Amino acid sequence: MRMARLAVAAATAAVALTVPMAIPAASADAGSTDSSAARPWLNTRLPLERRVDLLLARMTNAEKATLMTAVGKPSGSNATGYIPGVDRLGIPGMQFSDGPSGVRDGQPATALPSPVSLAASFDTELAQRYGTVMGTEARSRGYQVVYGPMVNIVRTPLGGRDFETLGEDPELAGDIAASEIGGIQAQGVAAQVKHFAGNNQENARTTSSSDIDERTLHEIYLPAFEKAVKDGHVWSLMCAYNKVNGTYACENAEILRDILIDEWKYDGVVDTDYPANHSTVASAEAGLDQEFAGTSYFTRLPEAVAAGQVPQSVLDDAARRILRLEFRTGQFDPRPPTTADYDADSALARTAAEDGSVLLKNSGAVLPLDPKKLTSLAVIGPNADTAVTGGGGSSQVTPYKKVDPLSGLTSRLGDGVDITSVKAGYGSGYPAIPASALSGLKGEYFANTTLSGTPAVTRDDPDIDFDWGTGSPADGIPADGFSVRWTGTVTAPATGTYTLAATSDDGSRIYLDGKLVVDNWSDHASSTVAGTPVQLTAGEPHTLRVEYYENASDASVSIGWSSPQVPDPTIQAAVDAAKGADAAVVVVGDSSSEGSDRTTLALPGNEDALIAAVAAANPKTVVVLRAGAPVLMPWLADVPAVLDMWYPGQEDGNALAALLTGDASPGGRLPVSFPRTDTQTAVAAAPGRYPAVNGVYDYSEKLDVGYRWYQDEDQTPLFPFGYGLSYTTFRLSHLTVRSPGAGALSAGSGTTAPVQLSVDVTNTGKRAGSEVVQVYLGHPAGSGEPPKELKAFAKVELAPGRTKQVRLTLGADALRVWDSATHDWTVQDGTYPIHVGESSASTPLTASVTVRHTAGVQATAVTAAPTTGAGTTQTVRQTFTNTGDSAVSGARLALSVPAGWRAAPAKGAATSFPTVRAHATVSTSWTVTAPADASAGSTTLTGRATYTLGGRRTRTGTATTVVPYATVAAAYDNEGISADSDPSTGNLDPGGYSYSATQLAAVGYTPGATVTADGLSYTWPDTRPGQPDNVAADGQVVAVGGQGARLGLLGAGVSSAHSGTVTVTYTDGTSTDIAVDFPDWYANAASGNSRLAVTTANWNRPATDTIGDHAVSLYTTGGALDPSKTVATVKLPADSGIHVFAISVG
Repeated sequence: MRMARLAVAAATAAVALTVPMAIPAASADAGSTDSSAARPWLNTRLPLERRVDLLLARMTNAEKATLMTAVGKPSGSNATGYIPGVDRLGIPGMQFSDGPSGVRDGQPATALPSPVSLAASFDTELAQRYGTVMGTEARSRGYQVVYGPMVNIVRTPLGGRDFETLGEDPELAGDIAASEIGGIQAQGVAAQVKHFAGNNQENARTTSSSDIDERTLHEIYLPAFEKAVKDGHVWSLMCAYNKVNGTYACENAEILRDILIDEWKYDGVVDTDYPANHSTVASAEAGLDQEFAGTSYFTRLPEAVAAGQVPQSVLDDAARRILRLEFRTGQFDPRPPTTADYDADSALARTAAEDGSVLLKNSGAVLPLDPKKLTSLAVIGPNADTAVTGGGGSSQVTPYKKVDPLSGLTSRLGDGVDITSVKAGYGSGYPAIPASALSGLKGEYFANTTLSGTPAVTRDDPDIDFDWGTGSPADGIPADGFSVRWTGTVTAPATGTYTLAATSDDGSRIYLDGKLVVDNWSDHASSTVAGTPVQLTAGEPHTLRVEYYENASDASVSIGWSSPQVPDPTIQAAVDAAKGADAAVVVVGDSSSEGSDRTTLALPGNEDALIAAVAAANPKTVVVLRAGAPVLMPWLADVPAVLDMWYPGQEDGNALAALLTGDASPGGRLPVSFPRTDTQTAVAAAPGRYPAVNGVYDYSEKLDVGYRWYQDEDQTPLFPFGYGLSYTTFRLSHLTVRSPGAGALSAGSGTTAPVQLSVDVTNTGKRAGSEVVQVYLGHPAGSGEPPKELKAFAKVELAPGRTKQVRLTLGADALRVWDSATHDWTVQDGTYPIHVGESSASTPLTASVTVRHTAGVQATAVTAAPTTGAGTTQTVRQTFTNTGDSAVSGARLALSVPAGWRAAPAKGAATSFPTVRAHATVSTSWTVTAPADASAGSTTLTGRATYTLGGRRTRTGTATTVVPYATVAAAYDNEGISADSDPSTGNLDPGGYSYSATQLAAVGYTPGATVTADGLSYTWPDTRPGQPDNVAADGQVVAVGGQGARLGLLGAGVSSAHSGTVTVTYTDGTSTDIAVDFPDWYANAASGNSRLAVTTANWNRPATDTIGDHAVSLYTTGGALDPSKTVATVKLPADSGIHVFAISVG
């Protein structure tokens, strides 16, 4: 406990700032003997695309691939990521900085409020200014790209990165993001919108699959990205760690190539998260352009192009996009130096904190406090004297300045108010075991993560409660890659039942009397694990051993305990302070971080108990929340005022003081719904939605995300989406709707003429303030849409008594819905209710617009057999569907097949149709023959339909048929085994590691040998070291004959354990799915339905290795077959982290 009585202002002074720039980009002539005249792309008078063409034409394939793989940053650089340049052509390197709430590079920068606070502002103009701060500061340091904004929709309020998002609604998130992107890119710095797509939870984010139906994907999880592309014109995009419908996002052709690039016409760069690439061929063909954080798949692209595995056009397209980005960011052009104005940026940070803060309750107008009447104030809480500048992980900015609540209030209130500060309660994990309960605590600090060898530092520590951030714990110890062992004794101050807990980033564990009682031993963001309660006797010492390791990024560890028999004395101190004050301010919150989700919405530690105790002692108790997401409020009825400031950034205390005293009015509205309980959420309503089951998050709630679910289920949240109070009051009136084209025929692509609305907003109170007008749209009955969805909003500031007419527009695509049958947007006939108000739960003004006639959707679809043998013939069906209210004429169907394939209309099949009636479907059939020498792999058959509807139009549809690989050996595409004399020829995992041919031979695994594992016989690859010897699973279909009771696969996972589904097709056309598990080859332990096949004593390592010798293993996995049937093919999972060396039926 710390208690202080302050009567003198003690404002935090701004620190002097010297920020080293990132390593400057190479000049356009760096490392080249060519003259500038020989480099016509340097001519700034030429169009950008012409400059790109001129430079691309001069590049070799190796040089193009150089731009696609990140390497270690140059000495002296603070960049998060670095892409090397090409000296021969004067192509500069590119430097990337973390975001999205400021420039994060370890140096002081403006720590803006968390992005969820920006979303709460509902203020697109503020969003642009927010982006301007980031863009200016990034450019002043020599960065070309800043990672942000993040537009993943809040699906669960437990999400560890919800504070980095822009809320639960795609309209709000997309509009705020587009404006922020404009602010960033106006400074010549690329914004990088992230994480595309389905990255809506942190737990298991690198291995799980977000399984999302087509309609939900297009209507909920993609629109904010679409707005970033089409409205924000974003130059860069980050693909996500997770899988989408079973395929890793960074090699998912459906979302990258088909939707992002082809449908949205995105011309920017696609980069991976760190590290999220799992392949060379699949990811390049899907549309990935650059890989980061240790993977090196793209270094093999020139070889893949030469071997015909990747078209030259794919490599050229990626290089073109990267060069386009370099030109857009001024890499080749003279750039005047940019100097950031950190004081001005700090002022913007304060404005943003005020505008994004949400007043949730204000009974009896307790707020604002009147400084002229206030004589004493108690400022209470675990962070009453600590600024909360942001959440944890890659968004955590080193702040240019920090103003804590106590300092901000003291500065604002001055000498006239007696302020009492009590650091009470504990808000993170468990209260640390005090030094008084510990004795003989010796800390041994190791310069490795394994507690091995001789400690580099040995010292006596009074307790174990450390937060080193990104720094080193001691001289001689690195900031990353260290471990600590503490030994001593612990003695309970009172007899009782104690719960010991470890809160750490990364791993920690506690041994009591030699027994492991807490195991938190894994890489993760800060999280708490509690042990089983133990009985301790007062005065009786127990041996204590605590072990901790830090792998990378932030470092912290705290060993705590709690006991009902030992009350927290700081709560009584807080009560005493509150009783003697005119008002009490209780500052509480959570600690969200990238890397893991929260386990509960409850405030951490004993913060609820602290609030309840203070509220009972002082009727003017104001609760100030500093949390990244919704929290539960069991004390809500007992406090008169609640102010949610999210993570308010570096101006925390100043913004708080302004809001509490009325210098500023809370301008925020909730961008997320606040549940009443942990289980009052859509994802808690059915199993499999959250948490993941068997590595899959099932998005079966479909469109019912956030407020949509509360409306659909007739549930009342604690606070609804869009809700927020002000220090004044407003009235909305005179709603008018003008829809000149709403009754006309739509364009057929899900559009109508824009609908114009206007509404009068009147400030009926006595203070100036801001109101957010929110427009929600309903859909015709039977549409399958939620009751209402946000489609437009506007923020208006008004002086007391003033009225302003606010004009809003429902855009051309506001009425559209996704039609999964035709895979396109459509507008339905019927009446669309319009609701206007101040939150999703309060929309007093209503109107409607009616669509009487629509063009609907015209679409063609192709159906083909899933597999086609070389030289065989199949019948392919093509349909044409008209969902509109008008007939179409002159419909003609055609089918295109690859070179060497043949397609002809089936006997008697018509391909021309003079008329296709409204809401009708016509079809035809084609005879398709594969060439005898057809290459194995997927083949696309493209159907084309041309027709007349207000002009000649064309629609296409595709089907995929697969030519199986003749054998598993024919599908080999990865070099997993190398000779000890040349380890560089192998690369099983992204880092250049491989099995040792010598070590495999020592356990009987020699080329062409028959090996037995788990009762099945396998043929080991008959290949030389350094040649392709395994399949990196990407959905390949392999011909595997034979009958038997079991299917077995011999292989391993890399970088982590992997699981998936193998589809076995029998010769009679039936099929069965078999779940398979591939543990990490590095783990040397089976899991799931796998069995350990063999372990080799060592592996082969790249020259850059820092790990050392290590044993590695192979595993078998598989399942039951129908022994009465003959296997035809086996389809592997679409997970390139799975490596298969052999397949067996027996």
